[in-house]
Amino acid sequence: MRHRLVSSLALACLLIAGSASAATVIIQNADGAGEGFNDATAAVPVGGNPGVTLGAQRLNAFTFAANLWAAQLQSNITILVSAKMDPQTCTASSAVLGSAGATTVHANFSGAPVANTWYCQALANSLANTDLSAANPDISATFNSNLNGSAGCLGGKKWYYGFDSSPPGTDIDFVSVVTHEIGHGLGFQTFSDVTTGAKFMSNNDTYMLKLDDLGAVQPNYSLMSNAQRVSANVDDPNLRWTGANVDAFSAGIPLSGGLSGSHVRVHAPNPLVLGSSVSHFSTSVFPNEIMEPVYTGPNHNINLSLQLMKDIGWNLVPACSPGVTTVNDIDTLTVHRQATTFVVKVKVKNTGAFAATNVSASMSGGPAWLGFTDANGAYPDLAAAASAFNTDTYTLDVSNWPGGAFQVNLQVSWTDNCGGNHNQTVPVDLQPQPFLAVAISSFQASAQSERVNLSATFRSDLNVENVAIYRAVGDGPMRVLDNVAPTDQSRFAYTDTRVTPGSRYRYQLGITDADGEVVSQIRMVTVPKLDASLEQNEPNPFNPVTTLRFTLPARDRAVLSIYDTNGRLVKTLLDEVVPAGTTALNWDGRNDSGATVTSGVYFYRLTAGKFSASRKMLLLK
Repeated sequence: MRHRLVSSLALACLLIAGSASAATVIIQNADGAGEGFNDATAAVPVGGNPGVTLGAQRLNAFTFAANLWAAQLQSNITILVSAKMDPQTCTASSAVLGSAGATTVHANFSGAPVANTWYCQALANSLANTDLSAANPDISATFNSNLNGSAGCLGGKKWYYGFDSSPPGTDIDFVSVVTHEIGHGLGFQTFSDVTTGAKFMSNNDTYMLKLDDLGAVQPNYSLMSNAQRVSANVDDPNLRWTGANVDAFSAGIPLSGGLSGSHVRVHAPNPLVLGSSVSHFSTSVFPNEIMEPVYTGPNHNINLSLQLMKDIGWNLVPACSPGVTTVNDIDTLTVHRQATTFVVKVKVKNTGAFAATNVSASMSGGPAWLGFTDANGAYPDLAAAASAFNTDTYTLDVSNWPGGAFQVNLQVSWTDNCGGNHNQTVPVDLQPQPFLAVAISSFQASAQSERVNLSATFRSDLNVENVAIYRAVGDGPMRVLDNVAPTDQSRFAYTDTRVTPGSRYRYQLGITDADGEVVSQIRMVTVPKLDASLEQNEPNPFNPVTTLRFTLPARDRAVLSIYDTNGRLVKTLLDEVVPAGTTALNWDGRNDSGATVTSGVYFYRLTAGKFSASRKMLLLK
């Protein structure tokens, strides 16, 4: 039995991201508490879906379906899908499984391929490279929550939420239905009125440009009169899709049904079926296609429909093409140098067009005197063109080092965007600094609110010319923060105020004398997070000026106002976005009009985000 899929043609957060320039889709959960995607009913993981509640399984399956499209369509603009599950028509023999469509359409935007032509919002955003209607989701979708095994709804059938296209018995594959409906929201639909033939607001849409009615006086759908379009809408088997990409791809499948000449037929039954006619492939297409108007069984194959998307203007992610390599021009960082060991990190770079994952490396080779205490390195995933040091370290035994530079081999391994595994060996040039025993006697780093204090002691007979302060944010690369000429040959102190509360930092000192640079061990600290607060003004009482200070944990809009004892606004000292940290403002005892206020008690109030606080102060003259 086939069950009807309805496309919503009315014109009115989980993150899914593909590779390279693939689209990013955000699912906006429009269900209320305890229903639909928020249903807390316990569920057993099934078909690769790990959800343990009914709502979680539904949302996981929706995410899986959306990712089928997201991984293949190129867009720099996030696609927002508003989704919910509500009771819809369902009898013992028929049901509306779901509906979806674009929420807005756009024409004559910057980058529009064809003038005076409607494009669905997600496609228009992609072509314009900007969100043309940021206040609205791109797609709105609703699915039937009645398919829960009740006998009165399709004889007890229910949704299957697995990812594996294997629903038991006659249950209905949720991923297939969601995939179909999202296809409509991405542009697999006409915006013309199929009952009257009228174009939406007298303009073509990009879908109708590829429709053709074989044998009609005017076969080009977009050039027809309204009456001719009405006739074409019920002219099965002659209404067909003439896009070059669908034509070429369908020939390679090959289709054994649903063709009109070399073109794939479009659904045009007589009588007309609202919500189905014109905006689907014909039910005669075989093998069955995901964008037919009825559910024919589990189907996650969007390949032919992707070609239609390309015909209407979408750019597709190129076929899987690894192209991920490391480069010979890599960087090294000395982490620690001792009498017998040399501890280093080595930076590698992804020069391909796609991400590299599971990146690791192994160090080998070198001169006969060299040994390896730890030759293996682990790396973070590398986006296209990204580079990074290993997150751990390589430790070399240089007990018998004769001096000078030497070369080792670094074999880098990674997994490409297609799932293929690769490795490449690159040479690495190393040159340890001569070891100076206890040149740096101690090095400490301590974090306080909005600052990190560094302190170190050196050998008293070391003629220090320069102290380089190296800093890394999180696991990022070490960079020179500052260079300081020390005033003391045995002690050094430095305060770093360019820090962000809540962030983790790594510090290292480089001590340079006439023999070169010696580096310290790395110290890691985390700057404490700030709490929002409003301090007591100083001085208090005051005349005529006092200072008001407040602290915010993050950048936010802050409003600081002064009121008299009757609650009347006297002065707005601040109303703007301020950075995280402490802000200080002076009040000179004047109101917003510039007039001097009288002696007495005043209140000052701070509002920033969800934080609000008030304090009292006294002006005495």
